[in-house]
Amino acid sequence: MLIDGHVHYDFPGDLEKIKKALEITKADACCLESQIDTRKINQNIDCFYAKAILKDKIYIDGALDSYLYYHQDKMDEMPQYIERMIKCGIDGIKMIEGKPTERKLFPIPNFDDPVFDATFAYLEKVGINITWHVNDPEEFWDEDKVPDWARRSGWFYADGTYVNNMDQYRQVENLLKKHPNLSITFAHFFFLSNELDKLSQLFDTYPNISVDITPGVELFTNLSSNIEKAKNFFNKYSKRILYGTDISIDKNGLDEEDAATRKKLCHEFLALDKLVIKGNPNGLLGKDDIYLNGLNLSKEKIEEIEYKNFLRLYPVHRELDYDLIFDEIKINRQKLIEMKKDPKYLDDIEDSLIRIRNTAQ
Repeated sequence: MLIDGHVHYDFPGDLEKIKKALEITKADACCLESQIDTRKINQNIDCFYAKAILKDKIYIDGALDSYLYYHQDKMDEMPQYIERMIKCGIDGIKMIEGKPTERKLFPIPNFDDPVFDATFAYLEKVGINITWHVNDPEEFWDEDKVPDWARRSGWFYADGTYVNNMDQYRQVENLLKKHPNLSITFAHFFFLSNELDKLSQLFDTYPNISVDITPGVELFTNLSSNIEKAKNFFNKYSKRILYGTDISIDKNGLDEEDAATRKKLCHEFLALDKLVIKGNPNGLLGKDDIYLNGLNLSKEKIEEIEYKNFLRLYPVHRELDYDLIFDEIKINRQKLIEMKKDPKYLDDIEDSLIRIRNTAQ
């Protein structure tokens, strides 16, 4: 069995491409990571649409309400929003809020700010898992080390206009001190693949945090360069690590070669002693072949990472409540109009959901 715990979908992307991604990667199901969005409140409605069509193949990590970031005097309403999303049919929470570009695009408070207390207290109380993107590779803050492709993507962060990565780590650690029982999967290995001692300390201090292995190539090159320490880490903490590819499906479709490369990289790094990833100038890893040392883990450890840990963190695969989703579409439409954004895409999804529900009845 294989569950891809980290996939992205943005309407009007073709849902057949999600099925194709699962076929290419031989995954039985995937978790769609909804995100706050400058064009929308978030992608939750998009993901409900995908779950309505693809059903058991789809889990959803729902995003928070970006509207409330612009109305921080109402941030205490976030727990009610999360409760509504759970009733609508999300299975977990996604926070892209720690990616520096999102901190710049949205007026997101510091994570240890009291304005977030009600949100994280509620999440800690209900125990729902949060997949959280915090920071990016450390070299993105170093003018001498940032890769050219990252700079071209707008991911050079040392010009003084972006949040500092060390400051974000401090905010998260302060938050964890206040809410030590939060269930959090930090995406991309928390960008600590070069600091396994630090990550070990966090794991030993906070029992409900985990990481996923969604690429970034630096994750695998860092671990490969210190492979014996990496093997010890993965064997010790195999119950705290989740599989994910970060495959994306949107209006531009699916890059099938890139999807296959991501699966090959993630699985073979766990399973083999040595691996070679062929270069692709249009893909994740660039044009040059990459030679890596692998972990050569036992079948038991691989199964924990590739699906068992996900099922433990997501014990309930929630059904959709169409009536509540239709109510949420109305609320989203009103918010988008107030924010002078186009709600037309909601009409298209609503029409499709009505047809799906009527067919099911």
